[in-house]
Amino acid sequence: MNSIRTLWPYLLLHRRQYLLGFLAVLLANSAVLLPAYFLRLSIDGLTRSADGNPGTTGIALGTLMLYALGVVAGAAVSGLFMFVMRRQIVVASRQTEYEIRRDIFSHLTTLDKAYYDRARTGDLMNRLTGDLSAVRELLGFGTWQVVNIVTAFATALVVMFSLSWKLTLLVLAVFPVIVIVLYSLARTISARYVKVQEQNSAISAKAQENFSGARVVKGYAVEDREIAQYKSMNDELIRRAISLVKVEGPLQAFMSLLMGIAYVLILIFGGRMILGLVPGETLTLGQFTQFALTLERLSWPMLMIGFITNLSQRGLASWSRLQDMFDARPVVHDSKRTDPTIRTLQGDIHFEGVTLRFDRTVVLRDLSLHIPAGQTLGITGPTGSGKTLLAQLITRLVDPSEGRVLIDGVDVRVIPLKTLRANIATVPQEPFLFSDTIATNIAFGLDNEHYPPVATRVPAFQAAPPAGQDPPPDMDRVRRAAQLAGLSNDIEDFPNGYDTLLGERGVTLSGGQRQRTALARALVREPKILILDDSTSAVDTETESRILQALRDVQQGRTVLLIGHRVSTLRHADHIIVLHEGRIVEQGAHEVLLAQGGHYAELERKQRLASEIDEDASGQDQHDMSTQEARA
Repeated sequence: MNSIRTLWPYLLLHRRQYLLGFLAVLLANSAVLLPAYFLRLSIDGLTRSADGNPGTTGIALGTLMLYALGVVAGAAVSGLFMFVMRRQIVVASRQTEYEIRRDIFSHLTTLDKAYYDRARTGDLMNRLTGDLSAVRELLGFGTWQVVNIVTAFATALVVMFSLSWKLTLLVLAVFPVIVIVLYSLARTISARYVKVQEQNSAISAKAQENFSGARVVKGYAVEDREIAQYKSMNDELIRRAISLVKVEGPLQAFMSLLMGIAYVLILIFGGRMILGLVPGETLTLGQFTQFALTLERLSWPMLMIGFITNLSQRGLASWSRLQDMFDARPVVHDSKRTDPTIRTLQGDIHFEGVTLRFDRTVVLRDLSLHIPAGQTLGITGPTGSGKTLLAQLITRLVDPSEGRVLIDGVDVRVIPLKTLRANIATVPQEPFLFSDTIATNIAFGLDNEHYPPVATRVPAFQAAPPAGQDPPPDMDRVRRAAQLAGLSNDIEDFPNGYDTLLGERGVTLSGGQRQRTALARALVREPKILILDDSTSAVDTETESRILQALRDVQQGRTVLLIGHRVSTLRHADHIIVLHEGRIVEQGAHEVLLAQGGHYAELERKQRLASEIDEDASGQDQHDMSTQEARA
């Protein structure tokens, strides 16, 4: 009932279509009984003699032809209304499927990092495909058949009771058995179907991970192991599916058996009524024929009861899985404290006694820091010291457990998320690129300016906009951002330039090119706050130097956070902090930190020695090559 209650708003959007469809089913099931009625009149007329003279009938040929036309008309009218029904109910189910998919996708975009850290991509995809299809079948074919069964029984029973109430009650004696069996099997079908869908989700997740990590799988030559694991998961799916079929399979045979029993009953007792062996109850041959044909019209609804029970349990179980996605709520979200009047930021950032913990693990401890607007802050420290989490506090991917993060003197929890993130651009260490052109990937951050907002729930079905209607990105800004990121020369070497299509996750680019594409995507937005999370780690020092030199012009008037391990990345920052175990252990300008002789100075010393060793090795290689050439 809870599933039906949550589905009800979608059904109400198409109440006119469903009501017309239900009316059409009722009229179709009424019209389909007319041929049996006209056959009854024809048989009774043919078996009744005229004036008691043998060999003559009590029906004229013209009347018989009218009855024949009545048979044809009844079938034609029934078919017409069934066509109307399909046009209404089936189309409404397709439109509802679109609306549910649209709303789920829209809702998923509101969920935060915490949800996607738990969710598996394969499971989400299976719910958006397999489970949503099961819900559509429930709302379309399932709804149609439920109404068809109810109206078929209602109209048929009216006719059957009018012919013989005793014979009708005898047939109805088998129905309590149907109800008991269906009720006992419904819960079992639902539980086993959920297990099948859960295994489907696991298989989808396994396949998605292998496709995305194909290079790793092949690099370690573990294809056979992955195939074996995938086979084992499919074997488990087969086992669960067979377990489900063991419950579903007997339903159809059981319904056929009950129909056979009903026919035996009317043949025995109906025949006795025709012969006048039942006191006070007689049937003509025509009435018996109409009764039998009317009962025959119930054969399909009777058989469909089992199928619809199965289909409805699948659909409701799938809707429950989809409802779990709707019920998910972001941990980080706008609240009553949010001030919607805040539209712009200047970039003055202040951490006041910030502590961040996950469960019982403290990852940032009592951190206080002021980053004036327009300042470039360098952040370094060993792996796991909390560098990335500090940046995520600014973008509100996570909220502090204690303390406050202020921007322009306002708690970030008061600033609308849309405003906050529209003024911040982040370049992660492992950038994500889309399977699109380089230009589209760079211009992705301009989406709010160039494309319509994500669809929200609307009171009626709306078709998706035609493909190719989105305006092209601002190529001047795209080219400038690519130039600042040191990517323009690489793009010019591609055959299709900015229109070059990237593979999934940008696999056709090198690691450095992917990082620079992500950097260009951040720069094209011209944000007030720019966060570079080790975003030049995949490029050589010479390319990094060119990128940082180009960024100096961009940094003017912007607050920039440079997170990295290379001293060459941090040395030109206005202020540098060193994190260790979630605390700031050193801070100051580059020269000040070197003079202190602490963690930062040790990092600089090790990197300088490594660079000198590389240069010596390179010089020795060149000397050896020159010696060999001289000897030759």
